[in-house]
Amino acid sequence: MSLRRRISERLDIREGEFRIVGLSFAGAFLVMSFLILTRSLREAFYLGRFAASTLPYITGATVVLGLPAAGLFSRALTRLHPQTVLRRMILGLGLGLIVLVGLLRLAETALAMETAIVAFYLWTALGSLLLASGFWLVVSELFAVREAKRLFGFISAGGTLGTLVTGISLTWLVTQVRPVDLVPILLAVLAAVLVVNELVPRDRLRPVKSEKPAGRERALTLVWNSRHLRLIALIVLAIGATSAMIDYQFKEAAQATLETDERLAGFLGAFYGWTGGLALAVQLLVTSRLLASAGVSWSLALLPLALLVGSTGMLVAPGILIGTFLRGTDNTLGKSLFRSVMEFLWVPVPAFLRRRTKTVIDSLVDSVGEGLGALVVFLWVTLPGLPSRYLSVFVLLALFCLLYLSRRMGHQYFVTLRTRLEESGEEAALPGGIGLDERGLLGATLTRLDVTQVFASEGIRAGLPGHGTVGRESEEPAGGGGLEEAAPTLADTLAEGDTVQVAAALAEPQDWTAEHVPALARLLARDVLVTPVVRTLVSIGSAGVPHLSTVLAEEGADFVIRRRVPRVLAGIDDPAAEEALVKALGAGRFEIRYGAALALQRRRSRELCPWEGDWRSVVWEAVRSEVSRDRPVWELARLLDDNPDDELVGRRVGLRGELSLEHTFRLLSLVLDPTPIRTAYRGILLDDAELKSFALEYLEQALPVDIRRRLWPFIGDLSASEERRSIRRLDDVVSDLLKTGATLFASEESRRALRRVLEADDRGDGPEGRDDRPEGGEGKPGGEGGR
Repeated sequence: MSLRRRISERLDIREGEFRIVGLSFAGAFLVMSFLILTRSLREAFYLGRFAASTLPYITGATVVLGLPAAGLFSRALTRLHPQTVLRRMILGLGLGLIVLVGLLRLAETALAMETAIVAFYLWTALGSLLLASGFWLVVSELFAVREAKRLFGFISAGGTLGTLVTGISLTWLVTQVRPVDLVPILLAVLAAVLVVNELVPRDRLRPVKSEKPAGRERALTLVWNSRHLRLIALIVLAIGATSAMIDYQFKEAAQATLETDERLAGFLGAFYGWTGGLALAVQLLVTSRLLASAGVSWSLALLPLALLVGSTGMLVAPGILIGTFLRGTDNTLGKSLFRSVMEFLWVPVPAFLRRRTKTVIDSLVDSVGEGLGALVVFLWVTLPGLPSRYLSVFVLLALFCLLYLSRRMGHQYFVTLRTRLEESGEEAALPGGIGLDERGLLGATLTRLDVTQVFASEGIRAGLPGHGTVGRESEEPAGGGGLEEAAPTLADTLAEGDTVQVAAALAEPQDWTAEHVPALARLLARDVLVTPVVRTLVSIGSAGVPHLSTVLAEEGADFVIRRRVPRVLAGIDDPAAEEALVKALGAGRFEIRYGAALALQRRRSRELCPWEGDWRSVVWEAVRSEVSRDRPVWELARLLDDNPDDELVGRRVGLRGELSLEHTFRLLSLVLDPTPIRTAYRGILLDDAELKSFALEYLEQALPVDIRRRLWPFIGDLSASEERRSIRRLDDVVSDLLKTGATLFASEESRRALRRVLEADDRGDGPEGRDDRPEGGEGKPGGEGGR
């Protein structure tokens, strides 16, 4: 197995994603390297000249300056391409660093040095916020929601790797050169970020729909008016305040223990480096799996739960050890799992809204959160001189708020996802048609045989639309010949009349009663009479339900009649009719189950009287039964009657297995909100990556775990390793096909024909012989047959 394939299977990076994932990983590495280097240097410079008690002042100044900076950056993003805005910001940040390094080197007095240090602190703090926000905004537009959920953990791992490498390197670098001599390295890292930004394909960033530009006051208004963004902002605010208080406790303990600039810089660099290493492990091993299995709510809650333990310890036994543990937990989970989930929450937000508000939340709201934390420190420690250990009380209160917000965010994410799914579905259109040999809908293990061609090669007509039928259904029942006797009774006409006579009787007003139901039901076998017979039976109403229910439930009854009974029950306003249809969802023949589900859907749309029984559990059990069927059964489901497309389907596109998929989604529409289910069904079929991504993500959130796992192989979104494992041996496929009992294999003749063609195909001289197969021996007995 090649290295590329190993990476693909290990990290679930799929074809066409390697370049963009690699660039995103490199960008995250460089951005976090820049952030860690600037943070370590500015804090070392500042704490080397100023007391830790003055930190609230510099934090407050950062918040004040962040207001106009965030506003300018957000407005630029609504008017210019994100890469252009990021490019200009990087160039401006680099120019400012060049000026500042000159001031730091040329400062001759204490006042000049302190002024340069404050300027360096403010410039790098603001620049880091805008750089990180701009980078993640670009990344969030590069990937659809399912891609983001799968890949953001790995991309964020690039950032934690940058944290680790930079932090460890600082430990050694500060022993070789002065901290001020490290500033030029910032310029080199910034230049590398600029190169990555230029290499990102512009066409990967989706164009923003035309919107009226928001005014100066609109960004915060947009945040407040959107429940999703409001929750994101509150979470950012709470975690910012919490981190600021924890950070103060940690730095106060560090300053009390370490005395020189070099020791402080080395300790901080090592701290950020090793916590970055732990964060890297979390990113690679935990983030994506936890987000997929536990969801947004629990993934967000893990950090506050861990900090609750550390803050309680800091309250009881404060010191450098507990302080380092507490801040290390915040750095490890906060910069890995928590940050990845927060960035992921931006993906379903519409692009215009994201560009207008993300920087405001990332910079302004985050700074306000830090400012609130600094204000608490100022009012509790700086002014009155109270012990900093009691800051943990405020930390604990903020953490309980975070737990509550995490729970609310989990629910709101699902609501936002459903809204975006419905909006995307309204803009999508079904393609003109997709050939049966096209791959995409059903993932990795489609059977490679077109069974219609198999039967055609043997001179047998298969039970497919346009190919004739197999068995009794292909023949119209005899009408019994014309009657020469005058004035036959209505019962005689129904029982013995020819098609013309029966049609005439059905067209005339009659006194239809329950006594006529058995004879009328038998007439459902005549293709040309189906419509008037259905109309007549519906007019009889509840009186005909007992007999029709019996016919529908009897597995040995005439299949032609059984499969048409649901059309009648769909129009009778009687709970017993719905009860019969619900029970028919467990029938052995696919077309019976399909017709029953379609009839139930039509009853819902007509608001007919429902059955008061536990129909929901029956429907869920029917869904589980459908997704548990073998793939050959799933793919070979066919309708012998033409059924008009309904509101779920709109129009069929001709994909193998489409009818089974349609039936499953119709069942789901009975027990879940039908609007997003209908849109999700369209999303699975359409060649629209964003819509399909929303559809899959919605289904993952809405479906029970067992149903989701069984359904997923039929609708795609398999990793390379899952796809490879799901490929089945040809002999297994043959065995399953012969055991299906489906309409296509109703006769022994058709089964023998299938076996002959499969054996010929295996030898390479059949309609799909080895000459048409890729190299590697696929299709050999005992090997990996099928796609």
